[in-house]
Amino acid sequence: MDRSTSCAFVRAPLARRVLFALPALLLAACAGAPPRPSGPVELVVLHVNDMHGQVHPRRATWVDRNNPPLAGGLPRVAAYVKRVREEEQRAGRDVLVLDGGDWHQGTPEGLLDQGREFVRALAAVGFDAMALGNHEFDHGVDSMRALLADVQPPVVCANLRERASGERVAWTEPWRIVEAGGLRVALVGFVTPETPSITHPDARTYDFTDPAQELTRVKRELGSSADWILPLGHIGVDEALALARAHPELPLIVTGHSHTFLREGRREGGTLIVQAGAKASVVGRVELTLDGPSATVTSAKAQLVELLEAPSAAQRNERVETLCAQLAARAESAMGEVVGELSAPLTTWGKPYSTSAGSWICDLMRARTGVDVAFHNRGGVRAEIDAGPVTRREVFEMSPFDNNIALLELTGAELEQIVRAATEGTAHSGLDYSGCVVRVRESREHSAVQLNFVSLEIGGKPLEREKRYRIATNSYLAAGGDGFDLLARSMPRSEDPILIRDLTELEFKRGAPIAPPTDARIVAQESAP
Repeated sequence: MDRSTSCAFVRAPLARRVLFALPALLLAACAGAPPRPSGPVELVVLHVNDMHGQVHPRRATWVDRNNPPLAGGLPRVAAYVKRVREEEQRAGRDVLVLDGGDWHQGTPEGLLDQGREFVRALAAVGFDAMALGNHEFDHGVDSMRALLADVQPPVVCANLRERASGERVAWTEPWRIVEAGGLRVALVGFVTPETPSITHPDARTYDFTDPAQELTRVKRELGSSADWILPLGHIGVDEALALARAHPELPLIVTGHSHTFLREGRREGGTLIVQAGAKASVVGRVELTLDGPSATVTSAKAQLVELLEAPSAAQRNERVETLCAQLAARAESAMGEVVGELSAPLTTWGKPYSTSAGSWICDLMRARTGVDVAFHNRGGVRAEIDAGPVTRREVFEMSPFDNNIALLELTGAELEQIVRAATEGTAHSGLDYSGCVVRVRESREHSAVQLNFVSLEIGGKPLEREKRYRIATNSYLAAGGDGFDLLARSMPRSEDPILIRDLTELEFKRGAPIAPPTDARIVAQESAP
């Protein structure tokens, strides 16, 4: 469609009318608004987020830790969407299907062809709109733009702007207006403003504006061209709460990014905020009733639907099934190989204190490089591994990002600044360590644990603020990821090109079963009386 001149509706998957909305003057030139329904309108919104390349079902440890059933995976998501669409169509109700971003990064299948083929399978579910996630930038902007041009998913993002001109980027639409239940719904996309600090450096050449401020502009641009606005954001729950406070008239916000399982949604005033965890484990379902003449939502009920059963042949989305089978076949030949054994699980339990998986990775980095201290961000450990035989797939899924070892030098004062920020900050997942002990004091507010930095010991000795220490970390953190800008500025630096996941696989291949570390690297002290 010619985005500069067309006002025409195009056909959506269920013959709904869809308009790619652009400038307000263009909209004003289009035909007058159609009359609204005279009575109540019932709609169903299905939503997923943070799929992270999940083709296969996962073990649902949240259902039964000891004997987990298999849950989710993209084919089951697609089958559920197909079934609900058919059921609701028979009942005379429209269904909106939305994706909250972070599509492919995280599994071997998701990384094939830099995510392109997984996104092709994902788009075959038939989404009305898909948000742009921070991990879509992981291979650089050029790679992402090539993927979007090839696959052409229905992407929306209103708060991504060219730095030089201040204009929105031309390669994704800010919103789509979808006719559902006789009402015009503006599906407006947002991506988290923290994206430049947590992905490829290319992202730092763009401005990621505040969603609440951007939505004010969007409302002005939309004018009377939409009956109600539904934000679809790769924004975490806290960011969504801020958006709801700034725009209290919003009935619903569909979110992602924070991997939060909001079983019945979360209310902020009159706004319902929903999110469906991560990794294709569940599908979110929102049932809405609207007053047709005023286009106001009179009731909204949210739930998360577990995908614990394989779909019947009639329910399956054949296109998605075929594409996923091709992805799995390409990845499995190498990923099924057993590379070693664990005598106990590598877990991410224990936050905000040390985790065994992160501590073990730090030990490997320090042993390989001979540095004083190694640290690794907990957000870089994306899966746990159970005791017993370990496959290459499990190693990959624990460390799916293409991060290698970076070697830096920091003064004691700089290292303390990093550790203090990792201990007390809330904008990131924190750090695990090797070669040091972080002493903290603990405070609690309700059920939340807050750590306050007290002191740091290196090699069993108190930190010397003027001394220069040799540091090993991953290339993501060394580039300033998670907001650690000090690391991006530190000199001298060098790199060991080995990927973190290759380092862990080499350790498994040494032969003897691996025993994860159990010593405390973050230690709580008694508070003063």
